[in-house]
Amino acid sequence: MSWASAGWWLCYAFAAIALQALMPGLDFLLPGFILALQERNFPQLLAVGAVFVLLQEGMGSMAFGGTLLWYALAAIIFHVGCGLLQGTGFLFVTLFGILLSCVHYFIFATLATLQDIPWNSSLLFDECLFQALFTPWVWWVASALRRKVIHEDRNRQR
Repeated sequence: MSWASAGWWLCYAFAAIALQALMPGLDFLLPGFILALQERNFPQLLAVGAVFVLLQEGMGSMAFGGTLLWYALAAIIFHVGCGLLQGTGFLFVTLFGILLSCVHYFIFATLATLQDIPWNSSLLFDECLFQALFTPWVWWVASALRRKVIHEDRNRQR
């Protein structure tokens, strides 16, 4: 991973954390994880995934494991979905975001119940609905910015 790429991921993580502070319950790191999955650079995916999972788990109020499970399922669903559809388009990311929001509802409802954390089903449903709606748009903006940074980095290397 180049310095420009590492710097971009660091800036993305800071922006996502700031947005999550403004809108608790929503995962702004997930669109970046999707972007890392799409780039198919395994060392970068491991680094980005590990950092994002640790950040999410550290910022959350549940016991460790919910975000790890969610991101692991995201990676599995992504690879299965790429076998069925082209994994780089807006439609794919929209369908992927909807599916991940359903998975999010199930995982966090189950974990909250197991940990005796009171939860409101309509609030969790609203969070999942917002997650499904904004994931493709955040991904689209991040993807456009990422292409610009990678393009400029490749031009400098020539």
